[in-house]
Amino acid sequence: MSHYETAGRLDQPAQVLAFCEIQPNVWEWTPIRNIWISVKIQQKFNIFSTFGIRAQNAALAAWRQDLTLHNAIRQGGAHFFLTSITEKNRNQLDIAAAVCFPVPLTAEPQDRKGRDTLNRPTAIQQESFTFPGILTEKYILNEAEEVYRTITCQRVLVTPKAIPLRPGDLIRPQREAPYTVRQVMDLDPYKNEYVIERQEDV
Repeated sequence: MSHYETAGRLDQPAQVLAFCEIQPNVWEWTPIRNIWISVKIQQKFNIFSTFGIRAQNAALAAWRQDLTLHNAIRQGGAHFFLTSITEKNRNQLDIAAAVCFPVPLTAEPQDRKGRDTLNRPTAIQQESFTFPGILTEKYILNEAEEVYRTITCQRVLVTPKAIPLRPGDLIRPQREAPYTVRQVMDLDPYKNEYVIERQEDV
């Protein structure tokens, strides 16, 4: 059992967040309660994404409470993506988190084929929606073209489980060209990961 954090050490105010649809087609990390924590930003890295680069690790301690990896914690201007929660002792929790920076994104699902009530092929139209996602670097591949060169920029998008995307969907950051979803990794019980890409002329 690890050492006990005195009440004086849990002296930093923070908020527990839940991922909610605050209005139709608008998702946000929403505060659900205030808590007191201790925060230690560490030199080691947190592998919060299987396919993206690592993020800085934060070691948090909090009073024992209803908290899962579906939640996040906000403290000051920092967003902590929770990656493990263990019992520190009978009253407190040890929490490992990645220091991340969610950005506002718009998902534009592309029409898919389905079937109507008479089992005839039909297009399934889905509405666009906005949500905060975590973009992390994957790699950049240069490809030779006949007339010019393009850069294929690939990123990994990490989202809560509530965000369902499929290959071909468009992801549009604010004031940027859209990415296209190329690969879906959705077996993790607490998050989804997507490889997204776009091509740029150079």
